[in-house]
Amino acid sequence: MDTSSFLRSYCRSPLWIVSFFIALGLGSSSSLLGLSAILSIVLGLGSLAAILVVSFALGFGQRAAVAEIQRSDAEKARSRLAQAAEARKRLASLRLAEPEVAVARDLVVLEAGRLVEDCGRLGTYDPEAVQAVLDSVELVDAWLKEADENSTERRFSMSEAHPFPEAASRAAQALREKAALIAKGRAESTDEIPGADRIAIEEELK
Repeated sequence: MDTSSFLRSYCRSPLWIVSFFIALGLGSSSSLLGLSAILSIVLGLGSLAAILVVSFALGFGQRAAVAEIQRSDAEKARSRLAQAAEARKRLASLRLAEPEVAVARDLVVLEAGRLVEDCGRLGTYDPEAVQAVLDSVELVDAWLKEADENSTERRFSMSEAHPFPEAASRAAQALREKAALIAKGRAESTDEIPGADRIAIEEELK
């Protein structure tokens, strides 16, 4: 993170807000005591700058900025995981007549559920994994649209307007790839040790 982003995080922290109101109070009080408006503003800004310097010199400023970054990251994680949970719910509710696509969809639903549960418990998330869940909804929607078009064309003996050979198998393969991406992202964001590595560690300890 660069310096400007770090300072923006500090300026969103409770410490900065308290500092701002202290400086505002000093400026207002000095004005009431008879100082000119310019001197009151200078006093307020000076006190704000002094608080900033002291807070960073003592480490309070850095800790406030880091805490705000963590709070912002946690909020973003909750928001994105909520989107993934909603997408998973929609995927699970879709009725798919094609078994191959349905099984691949079920795999995505399974991995998405694990992602939401594990990352939600730890307060983490993987952007690519969440996006893969959202993309899976679009994939299934696209396949359903294609299946509906094919059904209509067969019913009325029409030629295919948008030929899509092996649509079911290709859609299923794409969904399986999304499921693998979700599983990988969940493992990385939760620091999960793969089963093979865990067994190897146990063997090494014997």
